[in-house]
Amino acid sequence: MLSGDLFELPAGPLSFAAVLEAGTQEYELNADPRILPGQNIIYNLTGTGGGGDRNRYAIGSEFAIPVTDTFKATLAARYDLYDDITQVDNAFTWNAGLEWRPFDNLLFRGAYSTSFRAPDMHFIFADESGFFATVFDEYACRNAGNTVTQCGNNATWNYSAFGVRQGNPDLEEEEGNSFTVGMVWDIVDNLSFTVDYYKVELEGVVGDISSAYILQNEADCRLGTDRQGNAVDGSSAFCQFILDSVIRTVGGPNDGRIEQVNRGPINRSYISNEGIDASLRYDMDTDRYGNFSYQLSWSHVLDQKFAEFQGEPRDSYRDDLTNFDFRSRMRGSVSWEYKDLNVTVFGIRYGSLPNWAETGRIAPYHVYNLNVGYEFTENFSANLIVNNVLDKIAPKDDTFFSYPFFWRAYSPIGREVFVQANFRW
Repeated sequence: MLSGDLFELPAGPLSFAAVLEAGTQEYELNADPRILPGQNIIYNLTGTGGGGDRNRYAIGSEFAIPVTDTFKATLAARYDLYDDITQVDNAFTWNAGLEWRPFDNLLFRGAYSTSFRAPDMHFIFADESGFFATVFDEYACRNAGNTVTQCGNNATWNYSAFGVRQGNPDLEEEEGNSFTVGMVWDIVDNLSFTVDYYKVELEGVVGDISSAYILQNEADCRLGTDRQGNAVDGSSAFCQFILDSVIRTVGGPNDGRIEQVNRGPINRSYISNEGIDASLRYDMDTDRYGNFSYQLSWSHVLDQKFAEFQGEPRDSYRDDLTNFDFRSRMRGSVSWEYKDLNVTVFGIRYGSLPNWAETGRIAPYHVYNLNVGYEFTENFSANLIVNNVLDKIAPKDDTFFSYPFFWRAYSPIGREVFVQANFRW
């Protein structure tokens, strides 16, 4: 890496940085042959194998350009070259940003950038691996005239099935662009406020499709309607992909039951996220009582759009009852430093999520943490850390019937207490 000032402009020096990279990656997973799919030597055990290598080269540069005393621009560009078995070849990405400071305590800023990301290696090179899991046969449940909630834990529609996952060497790179605009305002001494609007768009996003997602959409595609009664086109490219991913038994006592679910990574067509981030910070220094710091931040999703395959409409799904992304988060902390003692109380509020049956939303979730530190000497200090001080469990979902009775978005861990000692030589 190389950086420095190139020459002087009327408003200041033109600064630059340049980077040149070259690297190689290789990995190999050798599973015991007895636990590979299709061997059936050790009951219900399946292993994961795979391996491959990749070479990567990149060159990039960035410039900070003082236009006037109050106006500054940044430009950056990067070229990446990949050498592996995928469809990823090369990519050129760039970034442009502007900053304007009309007053010493007020800054407006904005930036636009493009992005590129090659698939993770195990998405590409993973050998076929298998798994056994309890699946919910939503098609059989709803086809029998039931709602999802009515099926509950009924063994008729909840049973064990085999699944197969394999890497995809035909994956392409993820490409995207992002736009941000915002401001930083130092309202008075020690009190500052920031707010930023952002929009991120990605195409070709790499990710696995879960068995639950496949089986829910298989039911929608076979029945022609989703859980809420909305029409679904069973002849679409998406439905054909989903239906080909589920193998059902033909004939015999288990006729129609799920025999196997095939899953793996794909390039999703499009995903976008649009929202606002804001924060407020106040620091108060006192001679007698020590120093206090207050912080409050808020993240709020305005819109999300998604399309699984090319040619499909980009549906807005922010408020969809199948969307288990948090729409908002709020964080706050109060810190106190007095001589050798420091105490921080931190809290976070997670917004509501849909219930499992997709008929409504469950309550927001609050967690509070505590950190107490003391410096005994210059070289020795200790901390008491308590996570989830109130031992708060996740919001109850009366439509989810499996232990621990709430969605995986929440942590199953209650109160945690740690004692940490630090000694410096």
